Amino acid sequence: MDDTAQDPAAASAAKLAEGARPAWELYAAAHRGVTMADLISDLLHLADRLPDEQDKGADEILARAQRDYDAERP
Repeated sequence: MDDTAQDPAAASAAKLAEGARPAWELYAAAHRGVTMADLISDLLHLADRLPDEQDKGADEILARAQRDYDAERP
């Protein structure tokens, strides 16, 4: 049995990662040769242009994403 199967936090993180896989695969298929950093960077550019009722800009979204990631990682 691997560590992911033994650690509920790791299993949860693995499940979250798999939930994001379709977005990554779609982006990568549309933009050959890109990296995950390219996708994240482009999402931050999009965040700066979201309507006011959305989260407020890339800096706040990036900070929130980092907090969420830290809380969810094993």
